[in-house]
Amino acid sequence: MKLLVKVIAGALLAIGIPITLLAATEVLNPSKTAEQRENSFIAMMLLGLPPTALGGWIVWSLNQRHQHGERDRLRSAFFRLIQENNGHLTVLRFSMETGLDGQTAKTYLDDRAKEFNAAYNVTEEGSYSYHFNLDGNQKLLTDEES
Repeated sequence: MKLLVKVIAGALLAIGIPITLLAATEVLNPSKTAEQRENSFIAMMLLGLPPTALGGWIVWSLNQRHQHGERDRLRSAFFRLIQENNGHLTVLRFSMETGLDGQTAKTYLDDRAKEFNAAYNVTEEGSYSYHFNLDGNQKLLTDEES
């Protein structure tokens, strides 16, 4: 079904774009008569723009669905890993699970850390992991404790 929709979108764009471009050049051509330009304009409006607009809308819609699906996939993997690891997660682990490159995985986790107020655990080697509090009652340090 998805392939058929892509083929239809491609066909609409392949028909609409050349007609629109050809008609637009005729409309803008000063050597044409007013009647010829008017006919070209009507052809562009009736035969060129509708398939171009519909094909463009289908491509945009497919892209939006893909982005939403990718976002849902990452979010699902994120929550599953957080739950499996009691709130702890590393960039490498997230990257391995999702197939994202390291920088993209780090950016995604940084955004989730800000969103969910996560803590960072830094090792002596300088690597760090994220800790997301699953309990919801994070202990705050007072001035006497710190």
